[in-house]
Amino acid sequence: MTPHTDSRNKPEFSVGTRVKTRHSVDPELPEKEWPLETGVIVDEFGGVQDITDESYGRNWAVSRRWAIALDGGPLVFRNDPDLEPE
Repeated sequence: MTPHTDSRNKPEFSVGTRVKTRHSVDPELPEKEWPLETGVIVDEFGGVQDITDESYGRNWAVSRRWAIALDGGPLVFRNDPDLEPE
């Protein structure tokens, strides 16, 4: 499944869409250096994208909109800006 694009040419993702996102299991590797991994969106948690990290009072275990099953096995959670079409 490919993402649709809205009037601003921004991809609109949905369950079943194949995407790329940055991911690494190396805790020493800075997030900006994580390699791109491919996978498929398997679930959506609508509404959580409107909650800011600051509202949690922490920067760990925060909610994300999409659950992505990466082709390599891990299940990761991301918001729209963290994804790009495959």
